[in-house]
Amino acid sequence: MYHNTDEWQMTPLDGNTGQAYMGVSQNEKVFFKRNTSPFIAALAAEGITPKLKWTQRTYSGDVLTAQEWKDGYLLTKEDMGSEAVIQLIRSIHDNHSLLNLLKRADAEEFSPKELLNLYYKDLPISLQNHQYFSKVAQRLAETIDNDFMTVTYVICHGDLNHNNFLMSANNHLYLVDWDNVKIADPLYDICFLLCRYFPPSEWIYWFNAYQFKQTDSFYKRVKWYSILACLNLIKQYFSEDRNYQLNETVLLLKNIYEK
Repeated sequence: MYHNTDEWQMTPLDGNTGQAYMGVSQNEKVFFKRNTSPFIAALAAEGITPKLKWTQRTYSGDVLTAQEWKDGYLLTKEDMGSEAVIQLIRSIHDNHSLLNLLKRADAEEFSPKELLNLYYKDLPISLQNHQYFSKVAQRLAETIDNDFMTVTYVICHGDLNHNNFLMSANNHLYLVDWDNVKIADPLYDICFLLCRYFPPSEWIYWFNAYQFKQTDSFYKRVKWYSILACLNLIKQYFSEDRNYQLNETVLLLKNIYEK
């Protein structure tokens, strides 16, 4: 069925680089996204994202998806340690049917080396030439061993920030914006979240709540993925000219790397 998007009043949503909109037509309101992950239909069927209403290709060649608009609120930074957030992430990581669906769609599994290569992709020259960051990244490459290869990979969202968690009016927690989905070590997801929101002294609460088996191998991987998370956050904050957050993350990186 063809839907005429000209009938919709489109309002760009903050933080989505011109790809996400609120659409209003008569008494109906929907969430529009351009070129979102084709995985979105399966996520919607599982109740992880709002229900998918329709998808169509536009004249420009973009794929436009329309999802139910859910009244509610985005989580705050302070909400990111809540039981609801932890359990939603764990349920996604443990979802074998979605994982198998991604694998059948030939989704790539990202090893530590491949994730490190993503850091180098489009890295600004000044960060490429930064002696300390280069030394840290090189050390990451050198310390990948068999402990990283025997891990069960899961579906990773790839951008667990508070703006991607929506609590609906009926208290259903959704996780949206799946454009960076990957199959990888669950610590790729978790360490990004922890480095962004919590000091290392509070990480043990998350590990216990998630029910990780905490071994020497586990903590080796925690250190590795948290260093990678810091490097990726520094890259992001540098590109966004967010100097305060950048400096805070540099201090966190030094704390993790040097201890």
